[in-house]
Amino acid sequence: MKIAELRNHPFLLLVLKDGESEGYFSPEFIHKTKQQLSDMSLRIASDNLSIIYADQIRKGCEIVLGISNLGLLELCDNDTEKAKEIIKSQGIVYCFRAGWAKYAQLKKISPSYFEGISLSRYALAINDTSDIRLMHSALVSDGNQSAMLLHVYKSIAASYCANALLIDIDEEVLLFELQKFLNTAVALLIIDSDKKVFTNTLYQQLNTFLTDTDKESLLVKMDDCITSFSQQLAIPTREYLQENGLLDFTELRGIINQQVNISIYIQEILELPIIVANELNEDFEGGYDFHINDDEDIAYLKPDES
Repeated sequence: MKIAELRNHPFLLLVLKDGESEGYFSPEFIHKTKQQLSDMSLRIASDNLSIIYADQIRKGCEIVLGISNLGLLELCDNDTEKAKEIIKSQGIVYCFRAGWAKYAQLKKISPSYFEGISLSRYALAINDTSDIRLMHSALVSDGNQSAMLLHVYKSIAASYCANALLIDIDEEVLLFELQKFLNTAVALLIIDSDKKVFTNTLYQQLNTFLTDTDKESLLVKMDDCITSFSQQLAIPTREYLQENGLLDFTELRGIINQQVNISIYIQEILELPIIVANELNEDFEGGYDFHINDDEDIAYLKPDES
């Protein structure tokens, strides 16, 4: 069992305490170390927290403890004798900087993900025995997943985005839009089109095909199209999509299976150009509708005579 778990304190504090009791660290060294910890805590609090409340000062201390503890563990790999030598020869600021370098890894992985990680996640109370390296590794793993999502989203959107691409930092939004791009890719293959974006004519062709073809034949055709589309993807992209269930096409399968109100539901899961969506819904305000309802359009433009 690790020393921190046995004695109910973070590794760094145990090393300082043992080193002091053994005479390994002089009183002057301990005083200097405590002062450095205090100074770093105040700097963290003033730069990243609200300095108004006393509990924020405490939180700053806990963040410094957590970051320094992470750095020391990274430097010594849980070896207490090596840890004492590092603290004595290099000082506590050296440990903090090593920990901060680990924390900064998240920004290199994915800046948008890094922005969503509060520094307070690294805070460590004096009686906290949790494995901060394990916590950091989990954040790194999540960061890599976030970066991969953005990469896959951009690569798929480059071919199938029909409108201005505004990248949202919300991963749920990215996943939702990514699935629409994928649905569109397969839907176009279902009607044997080599296009990447729907037009009104292509959409009507799809709608007719889905409505007039028997369900079993549709599902077979869909599976063939999914296989064909998947094989065209880069291996890392395909593996990511498979791992996250994005190649299951649950919604598209559901619409085909129920075959009710297909024309209503299918357009909700596809990436359609705004002008096509407006034409389908006869929405003059949103775009030109090719003279479908000119009388209403003209009436809309005329001033109110009342």
